[in-house]
Amino acid sequence: MVTRSLLFILFLPLTLASQEFSKLEYFKSELRKNISEERRFALQQNLIDIYRIYNPDSCFAYTQKNLFLIRKNHWNVKKGKTLLGLVSYYTEKNNTGQAYRYNKESAALNTTNKDLYSLADNYYLSGRLAHQKGEHAEAVRNYLKTVDLGTKSRNLWIVNSAYRSLAFLYLDESNKEKAYENIGKALKIAGESHSQEALGFCHGVLAEMERSLGKPREAQVHFTKAYEYFKNTENEFGQAWLLTNWSLLDVDHLARGFKMQQEAQKMWDKISPHHYMSVANHYNMAFSYLEFYKQYEKYRSQLPWRKGQLLKEARKEFAISKKIAAGNNNKQWVMFNYGGLSELSRLEGDLDGFAENFQQYYNTRDSIYSQSRKNEMAKLESQKVVEQKNKEIALNKLIIRNKEKEKLYYLLGLLAFLIIGILMFFLYRQSTRNSNRLEKLNAELDKANKTKMKFFGILNHDLRSPVAGLIHFLHLQKEAPGLMDAETQKRLENKVITASENLLQQMEDLLLWSKGQMEHFAPEMKAVQIGTVFKDIEKNFSWVENVRFQFDFPESMVLLTDIEYLKTIIRNLTNNAVKVLEQKEGEKIILWKAYSDGEKNFLSITDNGEGASTEKFRALFDDSVTIGTKKGLGLHLIRDLSKAIGMEIEVKTEKNRGSTLILSSEKV
Repeated sequence: MVTRSLLFILFLPLTLASQEFSKLEYFKSELRKNISEERRFALQQNLIDIYRIYNPDSCFAYTQKNLFLIRKNHWNVKKGKTLLGLVSYYTEKNNTGQAYRYNKESAALNTTNKDLYSLADNYYLSGRLAHQKGEHAEAVRNYLKTVDLGTKSRNLWIVNSAYRSLAFLYLDESNKEKAYENIGKALKIAGESHSQEALGFCHGVLAEMERSLGKPREAQVHFTKAYEYFKNTENEFGQAWLLTNWSLLDVDHLARGFKMQQEAQKMWDKISPHHYMSVANHYNMAFSYLEFYKQYEKYRSQLPWRKGQLLKEARKEFAISKKIAAGNNNKQWVMFNYGGLSELSRLEGDLDGFAENFQQYYNTRDSIYSQSRKNEMAKLESQKVVEQKNKEIALNKLIIRNKEKEKLYYLLGLLAFLIIGILMFFLYRQSTRNSNRLEKLNAELDKANKTKMKFFGILNHDLRSPVAGLIHFLHLQKEAPGLMDAETQKRLENKVITASENLLQQMEDLLLWSKGQMEHFAPEMKAVQIGTVFKDIEKNFSWVENVRFQFDFPESMVLLTDIEYLKTIIRNLTNNAVKVLEQKEGEKIILWKAYSDGEKNFLSITDNGEGASTEKFRALFDDSVTIGTKKGLGLHLIRDLSKAIGMEIEVKTEKNRGSTLILSSEKV
């Protein structure tokens, strides 16, 4: 089951501007003066750098103003850096298409202008976009390039942001050594730059790392430090980001955490409702509603919702979070929301919804966290060292190169072509073998999946009715104890105990049988006393009230069959007969009969219900009948298992007289 302890926030704010937020009003006041267009452009660029993380809408407005000055004065050399404002805006607004477009244009201009400082920003933003989509290998490649260019150009702010992003990425990949290594580098750079914003984000990242690794005391210390930095600089973005993470620290104080989430969401709705951190906060709020539901009596006095409303509120928050994440192609948060929806379906008692969302969770998870991607990331991590070594090797080759070795190179070239030809031949032959092996494995996998579905169907139908009976008895005892005298209550209690023991034995039988059938779903034919099978029916349907079971069979009668297949068939037929008699008034009788003639053995079940049309039994004979989500699967199981043990099915039904189903097999 997916739990909220698995959640940690994966993404970080955009790169910090080299200016502190305290200079924000100074730049605005300077713009109100009568200044040259070059001075105005420089001041507005400073505001763009600050607003890239603080206020995306203001960032967009000042970027448009600077683009106007660029067009007016033909300052194309300045356009690459200015376009970073649009990239940041569309990234924060989760418009990845526009973000990629402007980042590509900006990077091309910065490359032409040899502006390594701004080009480092381009690579960081490319990493952010890939990270946001769950493409971690591509994100690592861009973050490492960011570190390289940022170090060369002394753009230490973007280097700090890259290291923080790498810390979260490796934490997500369960590589805590790399995560601590990278956050340590980020803290060192932030301390050297004396930036309160940088220190706030670094301590916030470290707090979230400690929380996710089960170190609440250490996390609390870093959350408190980060919050002080953000309050001192009046950084609403930092506060919202921090509160979203902080709210998950102490699960024993659920109401306090939920209050943090509500406060954070007000800020996200003000700054950017579709921000990826807003996605995370909606998800956290949904889980808080689930926890309030589970612990309703504890928090009842603190909540404005009735218990039933909590699940509706949780579904609404999951829907918002999943919709935004899917629209942004954010596979990771889509995965988290499928996990949350599976837990919600479980609490609602919706087993189909639980299974569907649980399967979607693992399908999405497997598409993100593949072993090949982890290997590629490890390769990229050491790429800088490899590149340096390659440069040294190239230099050595240039020094030792001379004309006298050309002949040797020609011979080596010919030998290489020969080796490559041989290798290609062997690779082709191996590829053919692997293709055949893969086809065989796919066929086996398909067979295994069908086997699994059969077992799930068997377990579902064989256990549903006994469980329903138990629940009926327990509700009757709880909700109407005054309707029963002491003798009736004692009888029902004994019946519940007996039914529970029978259910446990039936579960053990089914699980032991399924374990033995996992490799090959095939019957094991043995001699079976028919009396043993009928005793099993009588025992496992002891929970049924107001129905008289009758059994007519020769004591010595023996069938050659698979006892577990036969029990499953008979249990399903009996359960169907019980359901038919639920609405009948008067005496209710189910008769099981076993007999034989010279050539065949027969088993029949007869009920005195209202009867039915033969169309109702069509699934017993027609493979093309569609299986319903809650009905119809039992008849399909009876049909398929009967075929497996060589039994034929016959139906006799008459309106107002009841129905009889006959199983027949060759006498051996």
